[in-house]
Amino acid sequence: MAWFDHAEGLNGAGLEAFNRRENEIVGLSSHHPTPIAMRMIYRTLSSFQAALILYRRAMIAEGDTLARNVYETAFWLGFIQKERDAAVRAFINDELKSQKDRATYYLEQFRRGFYERNPEIERQLANRVSSLKSKITNSISVKSLAQRSGFYNYYDSYKNLSASSAHNSLNSLHRYLNRNSDGSYDGHVVGPDPDSLSESLPVLCIGLGIALAMFCTIVALEHDEPDLQALLIKTDTLQRSQGVGGL
Repeated sequence: MAWFDHAEGLNGAGLEAFNRRENEIVGLSSHHPTPIAMRMIYRTLSSFQAALILYRRAMIAEGDTLARNVYETAFWLGFIQKERDAAVRAFINDELKSQKDRATYYLEQFRRGFYERNPEIERQLANRVSSLKSKITNSISVKSLAQRSGFYNYYDSYKNLSASSAHNSLNSLHRYLNRNSDGSYDGHVVGPDPDSLSESLPVLCIGLGIALAMFCTIVALEHDEPDLQALLIKTDTLQRSQGVGGL
């Protein structure tokens, strides 16, 4: 399958692009856009590699769950590329909200008696929740993220991946029914799903292509990267030939 060969090429070029930029973070804060983008693209490449392993086993729903992460990170990288300061603030805000939610949960568990009561720890947690609340602004949704990244045309890919694989829902569970032509069903379909591969693999590659393009713009080098550029152009060409993802 041409897309598998292309996927391996994208993966290799992405890792090379990451390695060529390792020195770009020297002397920068971990909250600077460049180090954040470096960590984001490495996580994206890891998710991409894991999804490929699952797709090769025709485990489509499992691979699609990882592909969803590729798109979310691509949106973040697009947002950073367009509005660096605002994107970093939003990213830090998301982390603060997550910390507040975790601290709130542990405090509730103490108060419910799930943990042995400890006034000192409970006081620290309460202070932590109060402090974090004062710093948190409204969180950015993935939809808003896609809009501000400039890649809202690909939000449908993210939503389809979420609906069909990432969450338990009637839609995601429907794929396991052995459906008849009259709409009835007579059992379940489990195991590998090779028929869905031709749709899922291109979507995964397109997501990584967006992420790599944004990453290389955020952490730009003085010289061209013709091999990577050729692969990104090929991604677009293959996408248009099949009419998938954002068109």
